[in-house]
Amino acid sequence: MRLLLLVSLLGIGTLLRAGDVAQTKYTAVVTGIVCQSCKAMVTAAMKKLPGVREVEFAKAEKPGSQKVTFSSASSSLTKNDAEVALGEHLKEFAIVSFEPSKS
Repeated sequence: MRLLLLVSLLGIGTLLRAGDVAQTKYTAVVTGIVCQSCKAMVTAAMKKLPGVREVEFAKAEKPGSQKVTFSSASSSLTKNDAEVALGEHLKEFAIVSFEPSKS
């Protein structure tokens, strides 16, 4: 019985390691990103959102736009949250779409 209890507790420990937080992946299409400095500004803004550590960029289908992907500790982020994070830089960039990524 003790062995079964110990095995059960060890199993729970591996599922809930300290610091582990569920992540939700988001994809945004953003216009106005034309250089490395622009990417740095957008990256810094998205890192203001809860739990965002990395931001990736790829060309989007629409000319002049970039697909911006990142994971967040929040499962309820909105386009408005991303716009608020951009702050004064919102006049330089436009968030065309923002949604949780489909896996």
